[in-house]
Amino acid sequence: MRIVFLYTISKDAYDYLKENIPEDIEIIARIKEEYSGKPPNQDSEIIAATKDAEILLGPYVTEEILEQALPKNGGKLKLIIVPWTGIDRLNFDLLRKYPVVVANSHGNARTVAEHAIALLLTAAKNIIHHDRLLRKGDWSSRFKRMPSVSITGMTVGLLGFGAIGTECAKLLKGFDVKIIGCRRTLEKSTEEQKKLAEKIYSITELKTFLNDVDVVIDSLPLTQDTKDILNKREFDWMKDGVILVNVGRGQTVNEEAIYNAVKEGKVFAAGLDPQWKYPPRGKTGERDLTEKNYPSNFPIHEFDQVVLSPHRAADLAEGYERKHWFDVIENILRIYKDEKPINIVNLDLSY
Repeated sequence: MRIVFLYTISKDAYDYLKENIPEDIEIIARIKEEYSGKPPNQDSEIIAATKDAEILLGPYVTEEILEQALPKNGGKLKLIIVPWTGIDRLNFDLLRKYPVVVANSHGNARTVAEHAIALLLTAAKNIIHHDRLLRKGDWSSRFKRMPSVSITGMTVGLLGFGAIGTECAKLLKGFDVKIIGCRRTLEKSTEEQKKLAEKIYSITELKTFLNDVDVVIDSLPLTQDTKDILNKREFDWMKDGVILVNVGRGQTVNEEAIYNAVKEGKVFAAGLDPQWKYPPRGKTGERDLTEKNYPSNFPIHEFDQVVLSPHRAADLAEGYERKHWFDVIENILRIYKDEKPINIVNLDLSY
């Protein structure tokens, strides 16, 4: 059996995968620390290797690769795995044309949820503002500007109640808050989720949901339906002084709308991990992190009550793969044993 990576991976990720799958599974990959060529999905050797691959790793699938990898054309492809949660880099229009199964990973859910709670508490206590002043030896804001608020007794709304939202709810249980959820498909709600949340709203009840919350934690994927789902109208529906945390996708929140909401005091504070503007990608497909690049077209970075994180909620000292790839490895083993994979993506709904 063969696995082909369509993006560069670290040597540690390669070694970890080798340690956890059968020896007769072949891994074809470009090692990040050793490679400076084209993005792997444009590399002729990688493209040629995909013809005999049962699994493709990464969202960067092209029509050329699919045409030769599919069984109907003599290939062996059984599964495409996106080894992280977000799948918005997939070409859904392309994939819907082919009989292909795609799965993603929810292995980072707990880590991202921890980051969400960290952003929430940092925002609620206005830690960034006071830290910046104290680093200059300035104690003037100690009991004056930028007060803290207590989240005890607040209603926390989980916008997106999938794997990450569920882990957020578990962590929040110790904070004496009311938890409510909002999701697209109520029928997918598990018994565990029903116990964790006092109520779960349908996305069609978004106004009622937003009317009720003191805190919004957004963990939505980016789809046609969720792009700009929090816009000016939705901020108007919220209470004055709401706290917003986003660990989903930046573009689920309209950047002008949140900028104005913070500026006008509608939003007390915000914690944002995904952003709107990212550094450009270099020739290998990796982002160039050496140049200055502000996270939004609006000067959101100038607000002390906004906590910014460079889309790193899932980054850990142990290494992303070693901490989060348990379901990626499970899917590899399932294909190896000719079993049905988990975490299958609905290509029609784009999540």
